[in-house]
Amino acid sequence: MILADPAATERAGARLADLVQGGDAIALIGDLGAGKTTLTAGLVAALGGEGAHSPTFSLVHQYTGGRLLVWHADLYRLEREAELIELGLDDVFGDRRGLVIVEWADNFPVMPADHLRLELRHAPAERGELRELLVTGTGRRGRELATAFDTRSARELG
Repeated sequence: MILADPAATERAGARLADLVQGGDAIALIGDLGAGKTTLTAGLVAALGGEGAHSPTFSLVHQYTGGRLLVWHADLYRLEREAELIELGLDDVFGDRRGLVIVEWADNFPVMPADHLRLELRHAPAERGELRELLVTGTGRRGRELATAFDTRSARELG
């Protein structure tokens, strides 16, 4: 799926918000500036939460006030796998009260076997810079989310 600008990236997150449920996990993969935090902001806002921003320095943010709690982690600054224990992600994966979103999830083997993987890539265009969103799922629930998201996005964009 091609995302024309940051607003389209936020809308992709908002579309995903209608599909997620408590206990879901999302891996966000992509280079700096690819739109991981922008997509998260759209998702959190559509869930009824506020103020999603990059957790690069605090590593984990929790957003409340929406339909689901959202734990938003950023592994960019982690240097060793041992540091993952301090984040407490194992305590929130599968928690039916909320959703876990992990940026830079490809840096460490942290994701549960069942999750949605969203990879954002820079796709240079003649004018401006587009983003490409690749959606895959692992496990039963991850594959369900990927299929539902692709179907819904194709219908809304097509």
